[in-house]
Amino acid sequence: MPYIQAPDRQQLTFMNKLDDLVAPDHPVRLLDGLIDQIIGADRAFFDHLAAEGTVGRRGYPAGCLIKLFLYGYINGISSSRKLQAEAERNIEVIWLLGSLAPSYKVIADYRKDFPEQLQRVNEQVVRFLMNKGWIEGRRVAIDGAKLKAYTGWDMPDEEELEERLQRAHRRLDGWLRELQVNDTLEDLAEMEDREQDWPGTESECMAQIQRLRRRIQKLEEAKRRLADSDARRLPLSDPEARPMRAPHGGRPPAYNMQAAVDHAHKMIVVAKVTNAPNDFEQLTPMHQGLYGQMGHYPGELLADKGYADLGDIQQIQTTTPTRCYIPENDAPVANRPITFTYEPDQDQYRCSAGRVLEPVAKDRYRTDKDAYMDVYRGTRCRECPMQSQCTSAGSGLRTLTVFHGARWRHDYGRQLAGRYGKARIAERKAVVEHVFGTLRYWMGQIPLKLRGLKKVQTEIDLYATAYNLKRWMSMGTFKELMAEVADWPTGLTPNPA
Repeated sequence: MPYIQAPDRQQLTFMNKLDDLVAPDHPVRLLDGLIDQIIGADRAFFDHLAAEGTVGRRGYPAGCLIKLFLYGYINGISSSRKLQAEAERNIEVIWLLGSLAPSYKVIADYRKDFPEQLQRVNEQVVRFLMNKGWIEGRRVAIDGAKLKAYTGWDMPDEEELEERLQRAHRRLDGWLRELQVNDTLEDLAEMEDREQDWPGTESECMAQIQRLRRRIQKLEEAKRRLADSDARRLPLSDPEARPMRAPHGGRPPAYNMQAAVDHAHKMIVVAKVTNAPNDFEQLTPMHQGLYGQMGHYPGELLADKGYADLGDIQQIQTTTPTRCYIPENDAPVANRPITFTYEPDQDQYRCSAGRVLEPVAKDRYRTDKDAYMDVYRGTRCRECPMQSQCTSAGSGLRTLTVFHGARWRHDYGRQLAGRYGKARIAERKAVVEHVFGTLRYWMGQIPLKLRGLKKVQTEIDLYATAYNLKRWMSMGTFKELMAEVADWPTGLTPNPA
């Protein structure tokens, strides 16, 4: 049976120009045109070259590296070494970069040293999508996800750090004694005018001493960082990461990625990284971040009960035009194992198991929440058979925070209980959950490649920009989308914040 025969590799051919190797309607042309528009509107900001007269070869332009990163993240490639390989063998990338092929060190250093430029690109892409109607900003859903930090599970507490310090000091003392013994033996050998090999040479001793001194310095710095932070444990290689509860158990060092997604076309409006272990304190920062990005507050804000800080919700709804649809954390739920009933005569709460929660703080005012609250704590929770279903606190006692403002809370409950409120709460999952699923799929088993809060934020900016661009590229014909790029007045979209 005859097969298709490959032509001879020695056959002479007429080579096409580079532009002919990429289809006229290929999506990579959209990426190229949009980034050129963004950089062309503010060339001074994207000028990262050394000062005039500096010795050395010329640097790669910012547009080259930004296009390479976005192409890589759109296609699930975030490693600088793999991006270098793509720049050398992938025809699309060769066309995109104009045959430039930066090394992996240049690629990695740009991502590390110029996060402001990558953040500016992310902001401008969002404003481009708003200008063209792909982001409406009328209804936004927010959610968070824990991302494993690029570090091991070694997270010593203060006691473990002290033990390691003492062990390192003991080993250092041993090597110092060995060095002193060697010096004495060498002096004796010189007096006897003979040569002899000793158990540990001077160079070996000095190398071990220097290594242990660096180890002690590193442990002392870790101890100081732990004392200055509010955490009980810190990873040594990424001290800004925090232990966070994982979906499948355990508390690995991680970062908390917050994302605000517009409901119209499921585009990411804001993506921020924090090391807060939960979402309870993130509602106001994300709301303000939406204002800073869009120039106005969203009409509706959807979130799950992890964001149900009623003080923040009341402040948002009374001082801004935003209406929140966030279910209360302690709202009545069918089949909830533990419920609480207020007894006004004794000013206490009684749980469904018969235990009493007595007041431990009244009229507590929190400046950051601009709200008053009362705190009640259980008295005999440790003997309760339902303790494991009620609280995970280390003290074993259930704490109940009661927000002031019963009338407002009643109105807010009616807002959620209505047909429209229930529809918005149900809609949240359809708007925001799949975004995290897509990003986790792109990230793979090692979600982050950088360490430190600022560098991780740079990675998330790249992922958010790549996600929005890939989604935008699939929502219209090449001709329509290219016309949007050509008509976008980039110089008229300053930061509204």
